[in-house]
Amino acid sequence: MRLQGQLTKKLCLIGVISVLLTSISCGVAFWFVFSDEAKNDLENYGSVASQCVDNTGTYDELGKLVCDGYRLTVISVTGDVAYESDNSIAVDNMENHLERPEVQQAILKGSGESSRDSKTTNTRVFYYAQKLQNGDILRVSKQVNSVFSVFNVIIPIIVAIAIYVLLVCVFLASEFTKSLVKPIKEMAKDVDNVGYEELIPLAETIEMQKNEISQQVDKIQEEKDKINAIIANMEEGLILLDTQKNILMDNDSAQVLLELKGKSVIGKNIEMLCANSELLDCINSASKGKSKDAETKVGSEALQVLVNPVYSAKEQTGIICLIMNITDRNRTEKLRREFTANVSHELKTPLTSISGYAEMIENDMVKDDDIRHFAGRIHREAGRLVSLISDIIKLSKLDDEQAIGEKQSVNLLDIVNESVETLELSAEKNNIQLISNGESCYVRGDNTGLYELVYNLCDNAIRYNKPNGKVFIELHKNGNKAELSVRDTGIGIDKKHLSRVFERFYRVDKSRSKETGGTGLGLAIVKHIAEQHNAQISIDSEEGKGTNITVIFNLT
Repeated sequence: MRLQGQLTKKLCLIGVISVLLTSISCGVAFWFVFSDEAKNDLENYGSVASQCVDNTGTYDELGKLVCDGYRLTVISVTGDVAYESDNSIAVDNMENHLERPEVQQAILKGSGESSRDSKTTNTRVFYYAQKLQNGDILRVSKQVNSVFSVFNVIIPIIVAIAIYVLLVCVFLASEFTKSLVKPIKEMAKDVDNVGYEELIPLAETIEMQKNEISQQVDKIQEEKDKINAIIANMEEGLILLDTQKNILMDNDSAQVLLELKGKSVIGKNIEMLCANSELLDCINSASKGKSKDAETKVGSEALQVLVNPVYSAKEQTGIICLIMNITDRNRTEKLRREFTANVSHELKTPLTSISGYAEMIENDMVKDDDIRHFAGRIHREAGRLVSLISDIIKLSKLDDEQAIGEKQSVNLLDIVNESVETLELSAEKNNIQLISNGESCYVRGDNTGLYELVYNLCDNAIRYNKPNGKVFIELHKNGNKAELSVRDTGIGIDKKHLSRVFERFYRVDKSRSKETGGTGLGLAIVKHIAEQHNAQISIDSEEGKGTNITVIFNLT
């Protein structure tokens, strides 16, 4: 906004307002003077008419006294109209005048006056009433233009004067402001070259403040950008509300977690956008000054919301909501509880057997011929216990990513051959034939982990096979992938169990697992190792015909 224009407008406005105020004041003063004269005329006219009636004792002579613009009315002591000079008005139809102000004053004081506005004619009527000797009231009235009518007459004159004054003011104000603003404009072009010495301190102050403001703005913008970047990249959802629960700010995470993505939310009331009762309950609590947190669910995601009131100078100015996705945490906690329960159960079973057999031997409850048999059972259960603990330790290490061995280029064919060689004795013992076929496939991985993967797949295929069954281990390239397939002709798995076979301690046939010495952790270990090597694992099985597990690696 230009200073010169502002000064010109203000000076012109002052001139016009001065003209208007002067004209209005004159008009109002004129009207009051005119009104006073009208009242005096009425009083004189009323006195003459009253004297005439008192002298003659009749109202017949009043008609001769009626002048243009004046109206004579005689009101009896009962308030009825006894005489009316306006022949156009029927006396019999006139209402009772006893309660009129001027009549009441005349009755009490001998004379009275009042005035009333007529909205229909835009005029004002003055009344003067005087008490006659016979007790009746003589009232004189005169209709004059109201103050608004007066202004209707003088408004054109006022407008004409205002326009003239405005034109003069525009010219004079323009010239005055030009001379006033000129040195300031020159200072704005060159602060170091100020035309007036009086403006030098101002110029120096402006330059200094300009530099300070520029630095502050840059600093504020930098901090703002930093805060916005942090908020935008938060995994947690953040929503800032005012005290009316309207959204002032949010981040992408909040929109995703509350399923508001793509909606225009700024400035809108959160109660109109979100129907989550737990979140709204926390917000209502915070709006009353109390912090609150709760767990809720939106879609398939479990969320934890923490809502706090925001205060400034001891006055609540808003509400802040922090929303965290705890789906994985809950899932992990559930798995941990299940794992703990399963470990306890799996450890308890062999320990109970060992304890029972040992107690029977200790208490001489076993024949000498059966001691060898019971010792064998204790040995088998102890072996089961050792295998179980070994697998638990392996899983624990696999859960710790830092414990993974150094990855290097590994030939999967060497690992397949080593695993087959190690398991040949176990296969012969179970009358299972191992058949391997493959080509060299180099992948990047941990040699120990990959061996564990192949070994467990082959060991499972042997354990859950049929007598005289076969296990086929195939390794071949497919584009930039290496496909490892372990297929058996064993008992197979019902389709309903396939989605859970990689879970820890999950067994399709628990009695069969006990017979074969399985821990229920083998395939869980396999899946863990596959995920650590970015490999894809799949299973296909048919009950009674066998199982085929395929692992696909990226070639180096």
